[in-house]
Amino acid sequence: MALIRALAVHVPQDYSTIEYLDKIVNVLDHIKKCLGICNVTPWTFRLIFPISTNYKSIEKYLDELFSVINGNTLVSMSAEGSALDINYLINIMHKHKKFYTAIRCSDDECVDKVATTVYAELGKNIDINTYTRIAMIFGSWIETPYFPATCNVSNILGLSAALRYVDLVNNALINGLSHKLYNFIQDVQDKLECVSKCSGIPFLGLDLSLSPWKEESVADLIEKLIDSRIGSPGTINAIYSLNKLIEGIIKKLKIRNIGFNEVMLPVAEDDILNKRVEEGFVRFRDLVNYSVVCVAGLDMIAIPKILDVRRVAIDMLTVHKIKKRSVAMRIIPVDQEPGTSIELENFGVTYVAHP
Repeated sequence: MALIRALAVHVPQDYSTIEYLDKIVNVLDHIKKCLGICNVTPWTFRLIFPISTNYKSIEKYLDELFSVINGNTLVSMSAEGSALDINYLINIMHKHKKFYTAIRCSDDECVDKVATTVYAELGKNIDINTYTRIAMIFGSWIETPYFPATCNVSNILGLSAALRYVDLVNNALINGLSHKLYNFIQDVQDKLECVSKCSGIPFLGLDLSLSPWKEESVADLIEKLIDSRIGSPGTINAIYSLNKLIEGIIKKLKIRNIGFNEVMLPVAEDDILNKRVEEGFVRFRDLVNYSVVCVAGLDMIAIPKILDVRRVAIDMLTVHKIKKRSVAMRIIPVDQEPGTSIELENFGVTYVAHP
């Protein structure tokens, strides 16, 4: 079912103090009134803040923020790996289940620090669900409505959105119904421009990344394109072709865009990909390879603790250097054998990947 997956409000630094909480609440109330006027119903509502100097400095602010905003609102604040304070990150993650964060690394030293804290020390103190809310970014920061790998780089007040539209892409490619795909995206952009005009808040753009949700499966679409299971020869070409399709839509419709705008393969969010991981047909090493052509080739994937997280992160840093574009990683280390099922809050059953 095609819909607006996420509507994000980009909050500038000037608003990121306790003294300005009332102003944030007023802005959000005004936006939500405009959503009704413009007939916009997002699946999720999100706030994106600028880069934090460290987690200690934001803990009190988040306590106050979550006390005054709607309980279903998701919040992202991210930090440089060099500024990581593991104790405060643990506290925040424990207290606020709607809090998401990304940690950026651009060198081996930073990777070492994050691997030995977030994926080692932190793993002793939290349940595995916390890892669904933490990402690593390699390269420059990306501003996108997709969580957790985002931050408000522009440092301005603005609006952005992401979509769920796999079904429409499927119908366009398999059944020739391209007009329905174009009409939906154009209609969404028009409605978001309406919200922008109504609220007086700039519309920063759409992230047209093709992302799954359960039976709305990107892996299923890839399998139709190659007439075989994902992981078979032709998979990388199919992902590349879908990326070119996204690029073509942006150019054809003159879409104001922001973020990644690429195929996403989050394992726990894609029923078919999840099944292929369970079968062992798609292995962890395959997903690392796909990250060369897929921004989130390592996304929402449970891995056995026998895998060296540091080496995985170094590989992703290398992928960034090869692509010369930012890439993200969201992995879930678990103390289970490959092929074992695990239950994740909000996502259901997923499977530990085979190396």
